[in-house]
Amino acid sequence: MLKTSLLHIYDWLQNHRKWLVGCVVAVLVPLIVLAVTLRYNEDIFDFLPATEEEKQALNELQAQQSAARLVLVIEGEEEDLRYDAQDAIEERLAMSGYQLEEFDLSDLSNYQLSIVNYQLSIIPSPEAIRATLERDKAILNTPGGSSLAPLIQQDPFIDLSTFHSPLSTTQRNYAYVESPYGATETKRNAALVDSLQAIAEEVAKVYPNLHIRWTGAPVISVGNAQRIKTDTMLCISLSLVLIIGLLTYAFPRKRDIFLILLAVSFGWLVGMAVLRIVTPSVSAIVLGIGSVLIGIAVNYPLHLLVHQRYTTSVRQTLEEVLSPLVIGNITTVGAFLALIPLQATAMRHLGFFAASMLIGTILFCIFILPHLMSAEPTPIREIKMVHGKCLNRKWFVQPSIILLTLLLGGYLLVNGKWTNGTWFDSDMRHINYMTAEQREDMSAFNLNEPTVNCQLSTINSQEVETLIATLQQEAEEVGFKPEAFEPFYTRLRQSASNEQIVNNQMVNSLVSRLSAEFDYLGLVCSIIVFAFLWISFRRFGLALIAFIPMALSWVWILAIMQLFGLQFNIVNIILATFIFGQGDDYTIFIVEGLLYEYRTGKPILPQYRQSILLSALIMLVGIGILVFAVHPAMHSLGLIALIGMSIVLLMAVTVPPLLFRLYQRFFTLPK
Repeated sequence: MLKTSLLHIYDWLQNHRKWLVGCVVAVLVPLIVLAVTLRYNEDIFDFLPATEEEKQALNELQAQQSAARLVLVIEGEEEDLRYDAQDAIEERLAMSGYQLEEFDLSDLSNYQLSIVNYQLSIIPSPEAIRATLERDKAILNTPGGSSLAPLIQQDPFIDLSTFHSPLSTTQRNYAYVESPYGATETKRNAALVDSLQAIAEEVAKVYPNLHIRWTGAPVISVGNAQRIKTDTMLCISLSLVLIIGLLTYAFPRKRDIFLILLAVSFGWLVGMAVLRIVTPSVSAIVLGIGSVLIGIAVNYPLHLLVHQRYTTSVRQTLEEVLSPLVIGNITTVGAFLALIPLQATAMRHLGFFAASMLIGTILFCIFILPHLMSAEPTPIREIKMVHGKCLNRKWFVQPSIILLTLLLGGYLLVNGKWTNGTWFDSDMRHINYMTAEQREDMSAFNLNEPTVNCQLSTINSQEVETLIATLQQEAEEVGFKPEAFEPFYTRLRQSASNEQIVNNQMVNSLVSRLSAEFDYLGLVCSIIVFAFLWISFRRFGLALIAFIPMALSWVWILAIMQLFGLQFNIVNIILATFIFGQGDDYTIFIVEGLLYEYRTGKPILPQYRQSILLSALIMLVGIGILVFAVHPAMHSLGLIALIGMSIVLLMAVTVPPLLFRLYQRFFTLPK
């Protein structure tokens, strides 16, 4: 019914070209206006499923923890030169309206103490408190012990044996500037960092024996954003060159290449416009990841143009390819729509962008592209390096896949997440880009990277007051002044009243929540895809034939990740929907081709395999090129994509024919 209606629309538009042109112009104008007004940001926290209250708490926490400090490091053997250089930088900063501040032990306690050492689940006994206070008193009475007084005031329970002060080094000076923009406002911080770096370079020319640099959370955030932009531009440029080269080889006629790019560009424009309707600002990382969608979207014009080689008219091409195109699009869009209910802002935006881009591309391919295609057969150079039919003719291929699936599945059961394994890396530091020097500086200072190992106190307000009263009483008996530990009491009360939420616990909690949503994604994507397959093929068995290759692909993917110690993170977890989206397109075309050949006796699988192989190569080039990215998050995207898409392609071209033959032996298919 749907196919008949769409073909009627094609026939009508074919005879009313002016209406077609008018509709295209009427749609393009608002799409362009919406797309160009979309703004971008680079906040990695958009990928965390945080509520507005949690985001506000994170911002307040960063202010409390001085996360906006840009730390000046002056390294050199001569102390006088270091202080001269620091004075020179301070003078230049004063001219720009910024003040250079000195670190002291009290400041360092905000970093090195990880906020508090009093993450208590129970209240210590009076005897334990007295023993701790007597230890503190003994330390303070040792030579030089008075210098540790600020630390003990902040936390009398601190284990000073683990405390390391970077100020103790004799070859470095440390000072800092507070950024007025916070730690994650990379756009404005970038200008500030550039100006500070320029001052440092200017002074370094006067003192060539010194190594002068800036570090701290704002510097690292800016470096991350710049690295993402550099890697994105480099990888997209390189992938476009390779993709166009591949298309140029496969399609000698330039018109065909232009039509493919036109279809994908229209879909991209629709995606941007819908995003602008949903939100005024979107993470640049979303669009960087969204570029991977080119590999999925290109499927639709590819199938039309490749199939045109084997038919006598554009209408016949549309008629024969329409069903798998529409079914594949619905299942893929459904998988991406599963992202929209997620709490993470960037995930929702990616869901809207992906779904609308693919819908825009398929609409272009159904209603516009056929009228731009040539009626002559499409000239194509076949790519035979991994031809699906050749794979199926090899007697050992399918038995090998069955054997490997059993082995990998067994390995997964023994070593997977149900025992001692894990799929998800919740450590945000592993997806941050830092130079080796920055890592050394951050390690030495234990500065506020986006996460620091801290936990919230689990004792309530009443218990806090009991602890404070006991501590005050024991402190007085040991010989401390009543106000000696007032900073500690203040922090305890703040912690108990939830006025101060600790960064790492909150972030890890949010990332763990996202990890749990990974299971949701897998389940929902599976249900959506299988339901549409069942509805489309109208037979449970045929739906299984199309779905089983994707299920087997995930067994292989997860087992191989486990074997090589690879993990999902808050960025590459998005590939779960991409792999589902691409995998179902491939298997749908193969099953449709098997059904067509069964009903008509005419060979159609070769052209389907050809377009699938072209699409897979474009997808692998488009996202696999990210393995060359320096940024850890983007590199992990490329690596997981190469593994996932290679396995999906192998399963799609080998497993459905085997299952289809088995199905024919036990069930009768209608002609």
